[in-house]
Amino acid sequence: MMSVRRIIGLVLALLGGWLFWGGAATVNMLVNRGSGLSDALMQPPTSLVRLVATGLILLGGLAVMAGKGFGRSVALAGILVFTLLAGLMVLSGADPILWTDEVVITGVFWTLFAGLVVTKRS
Repeated sequence: MMSVRRIIGLVLALLGGWLFWGGAATVNMLVNRGSGLSDALMQPPTSLVRLVATGLILLGGLAVMAGKGFGRSVALAGILVFTLLAGLMVLSGADPILWTDEVVITGVFWTLFAGLVVTKRS
């Protein structure tokens, strides 16, 4: 049976991987429509920030599942970057349709991280 920490790591990895895939698919679509890779990632830089954040969350979740002590720190770094992304989208005055999902998902990530903090390592 999987421990609570490993289950949380699995959920972090799955959610981070799903969001990473969505970000990569968006960049791929923009490149296929004729944009350069640097433009797809940096105009605006939300795509790059999303890929970095979700990549860190994915790696952190996998490390937590593997029982590695640094997994929680890697996941935290990704969650902080993802929170920054959501916050900057809100503060920029973007339409709520563009940032509502990020804000909700940020809350889910923080809840999962809190679960990591309060559960014992086995």
